[in-house]
Amino acid sequence: MFLLYEVLLYLVFIVGLPFFIVSGIVRGKYLTNFPQRLGLYRSPRRPHEVWIHAVSVGETLAARSVVDALERLRPQTSIVFTTTTITGQAQARRLYPNATVTYFPLDFSFSVKRFLDHHQPRVFTTMETELWPNVTRISRKRGLRLMLANGRISDRSFPRYRAFRPVVENLLRYYDRILAREPLDRERFLAIGAPSAAVEITGNVKFDYDPDLRPLEIAPELESLIGGRKVFVLGSTVEGEDEALIPLLGPLVEKGLFIIVAPRKPERFDAVGRLLTAAGIRFVRRSAFPASGPAEALLVDAFGELGRMYGYATVAFVGGTLMPTGGHNPIEPAAAGVPVCFGRSMSNFREIASTFLHAQAAFEAASAAEVIAFAEKMLSDEEQRRACGGRARQVVLQNRGASERTARRIVELLA
Repeated sequence: MFLLYEVLLYLVFIVGLPFFIVSGIVRGKYLTNFPQRLGLYRSPRRPHEVWIHAVSVGETLAARSVVDALERLRPQTSIVFTTTTITGQAQARRLYPNATVTYFPLDFSFSVKRFLDHHQPRVFTTMETELWPNVTRISRKRGLRLMLANGRISDRSFPRYRAFRPVVENLLRYYDRILAREPLDRERFLAIGAPSAAVEITGNVKFDYDPDLRPLEIAPELESLIGGRKVFVLGSTVEGEDEALIPLLGPLVEKGLFIIVAPRKPERFDAVGRLLTAAGIRFVRRSAFPASGPAEALLVDAFGELGRMYGYATVAFVGGTLMPTGGHNPIEPAAAGVPVCFGRSMSNFREIASTFLHAQAAFEAASAAEVIAFAEKMLSDEEQRRACGGRARQVVLQNRGASERTARRIVELLA
């Protein structure tokens, strides 16, 4: 099985190579981190006790509470932290100054072996459900203990896992611990072949998110620009949402509302700027601060600041939810006590969305018009706004503790 997989991996790589080269030249992707993805490093070899992997920004942020708990339980633990995406890498370097931060190796046998030779971890912990055959097989062969943390199987991926159950089952049996978010996730792991003794429910580490209370570098200028106005934050928006929402913001801006819009992907920055201009909304880019004149909106064309931007919010919309992308995490605005709404595409955050909706701590919008209606309602009714924000904050507080449980399992595997 693994030989066939490796052959297919090489074929896919060869076919996709022109795309990787063009993307590297045009968008700055792939080429800069390619040596690290192959397991080639300039730094000297150094052993680490724990290898934690998080794909992108969301998983990297979620891992923070686990790392914090691990450092409390075992202060001298050495960590190598990997990500797959450039944005995740930038976030990891900011959040984990004491860890060795690098890119996840491509799943070729030689890349994985070079990574393990260089960093020499004892325990591998992957956030959520990242299953790579060669990483799994070779790590286990080298004697690493393996753990899948904050495990979830989305509605969309479950049928695919079942279709390939013989392969997935073979991989899951290498894992010492599989920590599922909720009972449904545990049932799904068992249904695709995970050993019952290895799977336990530990909750969702994303509820352990603590708002970053450090002031933004641009805080004085931003507060001056806002000028006491109420603020509507559109966070992690994706293509299709900006086009639907921004043209509807005019009446709110005319009533004195300030807009903060933070696209999820950097290639959307210019497009969102054009949409704001077309809607007649004066805006300033985060990269252009301080502003040269008055503005009704801030376009956040930078990463790592959205969480602190929610601290200015009167009401918030979580993007990636009106379009069929699987959603983004509503906990950041909720933890700040901000009334929050999201669309119906929340399959990647199924249990989180359900928890908030059951507690009437968030609003589910079916369209851009319903998002705007929710914002108008929260802006005009202070009592209801405070109640909704308070419920959101309470839901976060009541569901904490998964990170501590996850860190304890890592310590057990190190023993």
